[in-house]
Amino acid sequence: MSLIFKDEVIYITGASAGIGFATAKLCMEQGATVVITGRNKENLKQAETELQKISSNVVAHNVDVSDESAILESLNEVHRLCGKIDGLVNNAPSIHTGRIVDLSLSAWKTNFKANLDAVFLTTKTVLPWMMAAKKGSIVNIASVVGLKGVAYMSAYGAAKAGLINFSRAAAVEAAPHIRVNCLIPGAVLTPATERAIPDEAMMSATINSIPLKRIAEPIELAKPIAFLLSSDASFITGASLVVDGGKTADLNAGN
Repeated sequence: MSLIFKDEVIYITGASAGIGFATAKLCMEQGATVVITGRNKENLKQAETELQKISSNVVAHNVDVSDESAILESLNEVHRLCGKIDGLVNNAPSIHTGRIVDLSLSAWKTNFKANLDAVFLTTKTVLPWMMAAKKGSIVNIASVVGLKGVAYMSAYGAAKAGLINFSRAAAVEAAPHIRVNCLIPGAVLTPATERAIPDEAMMSATINSIPLKRIAEPIELAKPIAFLLSSDASFITGASLVVDGGKTADLNAGN
């Protein structure tokens, strides 16, 4: 059986846990050399050790994506060592909540650094390489919060809504050889979700609000991400794929 990502180099931000880690694992199982990034050195090392059980083709970079110089240094090093980057997954999230009337401008801007500014920087950096190679795929990870208004998450939602639109514009500019798509997850069983939904009653209410009556496992997001990265999605670009168990499809009137 041929491997989907044989000899390809895929760069994934925020890959020490959750969706990013599951995507890295799946891509490596399909033959890719994967670069994972993360802010927490300990978590990143643990992820690297786990992925090395699949193959030695994993590189871990301790990067805070809100740090412009750190992103550029990491991407340039990968390109220098590997000679290419075939796939880019912008996954690293940053969530800072608060009421609009209580948010400072600084706190507002913090939501944009990782969720939107970093994506602009990674895209701006890799696109010339991909264009020169006439090959490449970028998948940006947004959120259903970017589609619907959510109290106390105005800044995060605005950043993710911006990311959805940025992905479309990038797809038009990157064509015809590079594809750019956006995955829009709902609730996923990640460390971030567990922190955001700390008690059983809140978790139960969240599950009950989803038509499929459960929260997604990270692998259920990793599979569509891998599909969008792959040549199987060769005629898909500028798309926004919602993977939320039906959450945003439900008007939920009167319930």
